[in-house]
Amino acid sequence: MQRTISMLVADDSHFIQQLLTDAARTSKLPLRVSATDNGRDCLTLLNGGNVDLAFIDVHMPELSGTEAFWAARKQGIKTFVTLMSNPPSTEAVEMARKLKAYEFLFKPFTPADVVSIIQTYDRITSPTKVLIVDDSLTVRQLVQKVVKGSMFNCDIAEAADGETAVALCKCSDFDVVFLDCNMPGLSGIDTMKRLMVTQSSPKVVMISAEHDPTMEQEALACGARDFLHKPFFSADVDRVLHLLYGLRCPTLKVKTEEPDFDVAIEGSTIRLAHKNTGHVFEYLWFDRPPHLRNAIVRPASACNVAPTQFAHVAERTALFQLTENRLLAA
Repeated sequence: MQRTISMLVADDSHFIQQLLTDAARTSKLPLRVSATDNGRDCLTLLNGGNVDLAFIDVHMPELSGTEAFWAARKQGIKTFVTLMSNPPSTEAVEMARKLKAYEFLFKPFTPADVVSIIQTYDRITSPTKVLIVDDSLTVRQLVQKVVKGSMFNCDIAEAADGETAVALCKCSDFDVVFLDCNMPGLSGIDTMKRLMVTQSSPKVVMISAEHDPTMEQEALACGARDFLHKPFFSADVDRVLHLLYGLRCPTLKVKTEEPDFDVAIEGSTIRLAHKNTGHVFEYLWFDRPPHLRNAIVRPASACNVAPTQFAHVAERTALFQLTENRLLAA
């Protein structure tokens, strides 16, 4: 029997409380919702240790949402928290990152945004059976440590070669396999082909220390769901698992690099800093066209090259990053 999820809504707006409560019903998951309109009660409920999932407004009477969240984290409370705010607050976003919030929703948001987070919590906390396949014991241990650092609840097994991996997948159902490309005996790609015809047919993520575009294309063409280069980190595993399960990646965690731009997505804002000139391009993004609106350009004072020369590339990069992170439809 599926356990009941305890969800807290902390917001002094009764409209937002109702929106979140209705979204919880829409999710069709077994949820028990409690609500409060002030920060002190929010902290009391969090410290009770019985809240699994919380949506907390930054601005509340008596005690702010970030203060309540900070105090709860200080007590060791590990509730899956989404912070909410209107207007946007850079300081609150940075605090959310430091306190390891899952997401930051900027008002106005939609019930679909809330349902997505609730469904993500359900998937993240459900067991994910992972198999790590690499001929190096040291690499297997390192990858296991990285996977354990993921926000997903991973149950991990190991195999030192392709034949062992195939045998394990025949007698046990694995959700995800992290599979080394270059192994003696049965190669990574040949192992993947055999895994694809087992009953469990796990999702395969190829891993390699080499940067070989031809090998990567072959692996993806043969059925690999993604490709990670060693060394990779827990945040990379989180990104891949979100992708494999069709979950929307949290914008709070999105900080990426492009050849020409540093990119950060915070709520409904995407910001691109041009590496060579220092020009900053900022947009509000929307899931309906036009996707980029209210452009703000902050020219670098020490640069003689006009930012207009990079505006088109900045827009194209912004759209690409939003699509890559599953925030816009491909």
